[in-house]
Amino acid sequence: MKAVLAKIGRFLPTLLLGLVLVAADEADDFDLGNLSLEELLDIEVVSATRSSSKLSESPIPISVITAKDIAASGADSIPAVLSRLAEIDVLDVGASQSEVSIRGKNINFNRRLLVLIDGRPEYNDLFGVTLWHAFPIGLEDIERIEVVRGPASALFGANAFSGVINIITKATDGEQPSVVHVAGGSQGRQDGRLFYRRAKEHFGFKISANRQTVESFETDVPFAGFNRLPTSYNFNPDDDSLDMTRATLSFFWRPNDRLNIDVSAGLYDGELELFPQPGLPREDWEVNGDNLYLRLNYQVNEGGALQFNAYLNTFDYETPLLPLTEDVLAAPDGYAFYPSLNEATLFNGSTDTLNMSLQYVGSTSNERVNYVFGVESRNIENEGGLVADSDKDINSVFGNFTYRLPGDKWLLGLGVRVDDDSITDQDTGYTASLLYFPNKDVTVRLSARRAFRAPSLFELFSQVEFNVPNQNNRVRFQGNGALEVETIDTVDFTVTYNIGETIQFTGELFFEQYADLIGNPDSGLLADIEFDPETNVFTTTTSFQNLSDADNMGVQLGLVWVPNEKVSLYANTMWLDPQDLNDLSGETFFSPELKINLGVTYTLPSGFRANMDAHYVGKTSEDEFKTGDLSPGGPNFTRDNQESYTILNAKIGYRLAKVKGLELFVAGRNLLDDDYVAYYEFDTVLNATGERMGRGVEGGLSWKF
Repeated sequence: MKAVLAKIGRFLPTLLLGLVLVAADEADDFDLGNLSLEELLDIEVVSATRSSSKLSESPIPISVITAKDIAASGADSIPAVLSRLAEIDVLDVGASQSEVSIRGKNINFNRRLLVLIDGRPEYNDLFGVTLWHAFPIGLEDIERIEVVRGPASALFGANAFSGVINIITKATDGEQPSVVHVAGGSQGRQDGRLFYRRAKEHFGFKISANRQTVESFETDVPFAGFNRLPTSYNFNPDDDSLDMTRATLSFFWRPNDRLNIDVSAGLYDGELELFPQPGLPREDWEVNGDNLYLRLNYQVNEGGALQFNAYLNTFDYETPLLPLTEDVLAAPDGYAFYPSLNEATLFNGSTDTLNMSLQYVGSTSNERVNYVFGVESRNIENEGGLVADSDKDINSVFGNFTYRLPGDKWLLGLGVRVDDDSITDQDTGYTASLLYFPNKDVTVRLSARRAFRAPSLFELFSQVEFNVPNQNNRVRFQGNGALEVETIDTVDFTVTYNIGETIQFTGELFFEQYADLIGNPDSGLLADIEFDPETNVFTTTTSFQNLSDADNMGVQLGLVWVPNEKVSLYANTMWLDPQDLNDLSGETFFSPELKINLGVTYTLPSGFRANMDAHYVGKTSEDEFKTGDLSPGGPNFTRDNQESYTILNAKIGYRLAKVKGLELFVAGRNLLDDDYVAYYEFDTVLNATGERMGRGVEGGLSWKF
C-alpha cells in the first residue's frame, strides 16, 4: 500500500496539471467576491449546539473562517489559515509540525485542543496531540472552519479544553466547483491538490486528494554560551524531505425525502517531525492511518431528526525515536549530551479508535425552543510502540437546548454532558448562556462553561528509557496511571455591534480558571535515584503528574469591514494576563501578552486579486515566570529568548480571461525578515533547542471547474 501511495503522490502534480490543460474548455467561471456582512452573520454553524444555528445567535463565542477567506489567503496549511484569528496561537516547531491552541495555552506537544472534521474527532488518543499535516483533506474541500473560543465539554466531552476547531467540508451534493491546485516554492515545497465532485439527483461523490513535499531544513538558533540545537537535527541524514500523501473519498445517497446517508473513507501516509524538544525524539516518524465514517440523518417529523455517526480510525507509526550513543559522541561540539539509545531500535505501534454517537435534534413552540440530546461511545485500543498495550472506553450522555423568549429580546442556552471514562471515572461539563438583543445591530452574550481533559494513553502508560551521554545518566520515562482529569471553568462576556451594513465590531472579556494541570517534571524529581556501582550509571525517573492550578484573563477585540463585494478588511487583537500557568514543571506555555492581526483582500475588475495580512506576536509577560533560579539569564530562559516577531504575508492572483476558472498566483510568507524563531525550548541538561523559520515563496495555479 505504501509503495502504491508513493507512486500516486509522485505523479499527482503532473496529473493535476494535465487535467487543467485537457478540461479547461469545460470550466465554469468562479466567484472571487467577498461575503457581505449580512451573509457572514447568517452563516449556519453546528459547533454551538451540535445542530444548525445562525452565527449571530450562537449561545457560545464562535469565530468562522469561510472558504473564500481560505482561497484568498495564500495559506498552504490549516494552521496557517487559523493564524488570522486573535484567539488562535500557532507554533511552527518544524517543517511538518505545527501546534495550535486557543487563548494562550499552547505548548509543544499540545494536548489541550479538540479538533473535529465534520464532527468526527481528529484528536489522537494515543499521544493526545493533533497531527495537523496528516489530515486526509485538502484546503479546497473546506467549506468553513468553526472555532469555539474557550471550553466546550458540554457539547463534545473530554479534551474540548482550550476550545474546539470544527472543520466543515463541502457538501457532496453542493454547488461549489471542483478544484485543482498545483504549486511549488522555496524549501523544496511541492504541493498538488485535487477536489472533485459530481452529483446527480439522489446520488453523488467527491474526492479530496493531496500530495505535499517539503525539505526538513536544520538551522541553528543563537544562544550565547549554550548549546545551539535545531529541532530537526538528524544524526544520520539520509533523506531530508518530508512527504505526505492524503486522500478522502465520500459518497452520499438520498433514497427518499427523509433519509440521508453519507459515507467517507480516508487515508494518509508519510513522514512527520514529532516531539522536537529537549529530551525527546527528533528522528522523523513514519505515520500512516485510515478511517471510515458513516453519517445517517433521518427526518422523523417536521420538527425533529435522528442522527447517527460512526467513525473507525487506525493510526500506525514507526520511528527510531533517538540516535545511537556512538553517533552522539561522534557529533560536533554542542551535541554531546543529546539523548540516545545503546542499541538500534525501531519503535512501532498501532492504535484503533471507534467512535459512535446517536442524537435527536428537535424544535418546538414555532422553533423558539431548539434542543439536542443523545449518547456517545468511544473505544481506544493500543498495541506496542512507546506505550504499553492498553485500551480505554468512554461512554457519554449529553443534552442542550436554547429558548428564545417572547419578544425576541432574550435567548437562553443550557447544556450538560457526563462522560464515564474507564480510567478516570466520571466527569461533567456544562454551559449556561444568556443572549440579549436590544436592537437588530447589537448582541450581548454572557456565558459560563466548565470543561475537562482526560489524560492520553501516552501520559498514562508510556515506557521509554534512554541515555544522556557524558553524564553517566539514564532516564526512565514512564506514564502515571493514577492521573486525574484537568478542569477549566470559564466566564465570557461578549458584545457584538454592527455599524450600518458594512462594519462589525466585537469585544470580549473572559476569565479562565484551571485545576490539576498535568505536567512532566524534570528527571529525578519524582522517584528515588538508582545507582549501579558496576557501571557508575545513575537512573532517574520522570513521569506525568497533576501539578498546578492557574488562571487566565484576557480581552479580545475584532473588527470586520466589508465596504463592497470587492474589498474586505479585518483587524483583531488579544491581550492576556495569565497567573501561575507557567509554574508547571516541565511545561512552558506559549501565552503572548499581546497579539495583533490585520488583513485585506481586494479584487480588481481586471482579474487580479490581492491579499495581504500581518501578524504581530508578542512575548509572554515576565511576571508569569517565578522560577528564574532554574533557568540562566532571566526569569525564564525559554521565553526570555522567545522574542516578539511580526510576520507579513501576501498573495497575488490573476484570473485568466481565456480559460474560465483558472487563476495563476504567487504567495510570499514572512516577507519582512529572512527568519524568525517561533519556538524555543530549554532543558537543564541539553540547555536549548529551537528552529528558525525562514522567508517562503510559492507560486502555482488553481483551477475551478
